[in-house]
Amino acid sequence: MTDTRRVVLLMIPFAGYDRGLLEGIARYAQLYGPWVFCLAGDHPGVPMPVSDSTSGEVLQVKSDSGSRRGAPLHLRRLGATGIIGRIQTSVIARTVLGSGLPLIAIDLSEKQLAGNSPLSKISEICADSHNAGRVAAEHFLDRGFTHFAFCGYAGRIWSQRRQEGFCERLQESQFSCHVYERHRGKLALPWDHEQRLLTSWLHSLPKPVGVMACNDVRGCQIIEASLAAGLQVPDDVAVVGVDEDRLLCRLAHPSLSSVTLNLERAGYKAAELLDGLMSGRIREPRRILVEAMWVIPRRSTDVVAIEDRHVATAARFIRDHFSQAITVDDVVQEARISRRGLEICFQRSLGRSIRREIQRVRLAWSKKLMVETNLSAEKIAEISGFSSLSYMSSVFRREFGMTMAEYRRQSRNP
Repeated sequence: MTDTRRVVLLMIPFAGYDRGLLEGIARYAQLYGPWVFCLAGDHPGVPMPVSDSTSGEVLQVKSDSGSRRGAPLHLRRLGATGIIGRIQTSVIARTVLGSGLPLIAIDLSEKQLAGNSPLSKISEICADSHNAGRVAAEHFLDRGFTHFAFCGYAGRIWSQRRQEGFCERLQESQFSCHVYERHRGKLALPWDHEQRLLTSWLHSLPKPVGVMACNDVRGCQIIEASLAAGLQVPDDVAVVGVDEDRLLCRLAHPSLSSVTLNLERAGYKAAELLDGLMSGRIREPRRILVEAMWVIPRRSTDVVAIEDRHVATAARFIRDHFSQAITVDDVVQEARISRRGLEICFQRSLGRSIRREIQRVRLAWSKKLMVETNLSAEKIAEISGFSSLSYMSSVFRREFGMTMAEYRRQSRNP
């Protein structure tokens, strides 16, 4: 008979990032269990991480007794055999390290990763934040933006790395980036104060501007601050977040585009690693990188920022009519310029042909439908304006290196 694993999860199940990891952990446990989980907050002595509503950051740990200093984790009493979770306080760090149990941390801080920290020698799950920034930059560049900004959190290494990746990709295309510089003291300000700072900063930016938020919580705040400032989203301020917290993105108004991370696959790999650590098959610490995949486009970036009036007219026509059987000739007629002239303008403004722009918009819409609906591939091809499923499939494979079915599976169940 297989021994039951009893795993403590120091995670926040209502946060999109942690929820994605939990999906993968649960999938592994269903396949290779039985595993029993002690979720933070559900057992005496297992503290519940508390999320600060104004910043989205996990700031402290609340014990079952209500104390915010962190309670001892009675891990041995629980019969715990392993731990996956966030280590936000020195109390938790001492307790989990002192337990001697197999441990996988989530997104350690810069201080915790320092060479003299014992936490630097344990297994960790961390996002490929640098590449997430590059993916977001590519999304804005594809839409013709020439003004860019980044809004993150001070003192968070993952936010800093997303900023670096974003700025690096922009610099490769000879563009600069405005960065929101906030206070360096407390992690969070009261939202009314923070909103005033964001509003002032957003007003100061050249328009139209593409703003990358370090995560979806920050993205929603930027949308709210933009609207409070009388700015239009996405026409004045286009916003993309990170984490693809689907519920949060859809609750935003307008809905938030987001860089999707392969969280479920990382959660599955973490459970697989923990299983090896608990059984003794694996002894050395390992790092699990959460892959940044692509942007799920929504209304917050549903715009093309182009100065050339002919290209802008053509791009709007494509955006409004892509689901119909429009051709390059239809676009040329709408722009009221010669085909050759418009092709030259497209290459100068967007770096691609008219035909490629029609395909890009159709593919973006088809990707959104594959992730957010259960529509068949045939129906998606029809709604997205492709002449046939076989044509859409060949274009999709050429552009993304995978089939539509593989894309849907990776986006939903990595």
